[in-house]
Amino acid sequence: MDGVSLGFSALAIVSILAVTVLLAFVEKRIAPGDWAQTVLVAGTGGAIVTIACSIELIVLPLLLVGPLAALGALFATLATSLLETESVPKRLVVAGAATAIVFLPVASTVFATLFDPFGTRLGVIDLGGALPTLVAGGGVAIGTALVRRPPDAVLSSRAEGWPIVVPSVLVWFATVGWVVGLELAADDMVPIIVVSALVIPAVAAAAASVVERLRFRRTTASGFVTGLLAGVAAAVPACAFVTPPLAAAIGIVAGAVCALLPDRLRAWPVATLAVGAAISVVLLGALGTNIGYIYTGQPELVLGQVFVTVVSVAGGGLVGAGFGWLVQRWPSRERSLPRR
Repeated sequence: MDGVSLGFSALAIVSILAVTVLLAFVEKRIAPGDWAQTVLVAGTGGAIVTIACSIELIVLPLLLVGPLAALGALFATLATSLLETESVPKRLVVAGAATAIVFLPVASTVFATLFDPFGTRLGVIDLGGALPTLVAGGGVAIGTALVRRPPDAVLSSRAEGWPIVVPSVLVWFATVGWVVGLELAADDMVPIIVVSALVIPAVAAAAASVVERLRFRRTTASGFVTGLLAGVAAAVPACAFVTPPLAAAIGIVAGAVCALLPDRLRAWPVATLAVGAAISVVLLGALGTNIGYIYTGQPELVLGQVFVTVVSVAGGGLVGAGFGWLVQRWPSRERSLPRR
């Protein structure tokens, strides 16, 4: 362990936590009580990951333990982001249980290179941990919300108006630090990571705005933010494994697809993040430089990437639906009020 690698690890931790905070602004969770809940939920996710690493449920290099704990904090906030109308104890229980049941197994697959059923010897291609955080966390949140049916007041508060553009752009820049930090070395890959992490979100935002213009004959802040967040999510797994033209192609697909999502899903930033990340993980199997199908002609990597994506989405969604069912039946004397 040298000072440079330690600095990159610290950069990843700070950047991931910054993304966690900034997404709260995008979701408009900005009341004092909301911040207290967000800190408690994030702390629960991070603590469970730290404990799992300390007792060697997940065996990782020491430099990855801190970033993985930060990813656990981000996962916990995303997984419970559509439970705002529920009490703090309910959110904490869901955050802790989801982190243990969903995040840890998927993170083990990605970071401990335990997954190789198709004989690629590559494991899962996912630089920044998008599968255990954005994809699986989004699956849990959406599964929970679809069972609970959040009130319209909550749905209408998502991703509207130009004030959310600034925090969304800051999420983009913080994500660059996230993926650069997880490289853990000042090597030749860093410029590639930076360029791709800047290109994918920019192109995705443009693609989403074009689709919105074609569909509704207007361009809005919410359409721009939808594309930008989709591109940010797509950059997390892919930015180290594609050239700029391929990065642009991934951005176009992620932005356009997310712009075509049903209104209810587009209203939830967590859904946009999940879809953008899932698209990118799958496309990496086909487009990854020197490893994807278009380079090797071999389908094994595509099959592996599709498999882990489907399992992460389905597993997270099923667990989230179970939590949503339990939350509805959890007796409570009071409920938090919906957001205005």
